[in-house]
Amino acid sequence: TVLLVDDEENLRVSGREMLEFFGHEVLTAADGEEALSIYAREGHRIDVILLDLIMPGMGGRKCLEQLLALRPDAKIIVASGFSAHQSVQDILLAGAFDFLAKPYTADQLLEKMAKALSET
Repeated sequence: TVLLVDDEENLRVSGREMLEFFGHEVLTAADGEEALSIYAREGHRIDVILLDLIMPGMGGRKCLEQLLALRPDAKIIVASGFSAHQSVQDILLAGAFDFLAKPYTADQLLEKMAKALSET
């Protein structure tokens, strides 16, 4: 099961459709607050979180920290169109499993998902 967190509805819809096509069950959240609420209820069955970094409200960085506080071994792939080297390093040092630069292809997403699932 994948929790897909992105404030852009078209990315949530297309991401969900793509992941479901390849056999994943997908839960979606429009912001960090909703992601934490879903994770508090469904975390026991969520294998990977795909988390947008730049979102209104809580934002991806704060959400990452709070998700990891709930489950330190959570597999969180952070996605962002902003991929300065230092920013990526900071996210990985903060505990993210991996980074995925937007826009990404289906193959790139599936490769990151397979990597995360193989280590779950």
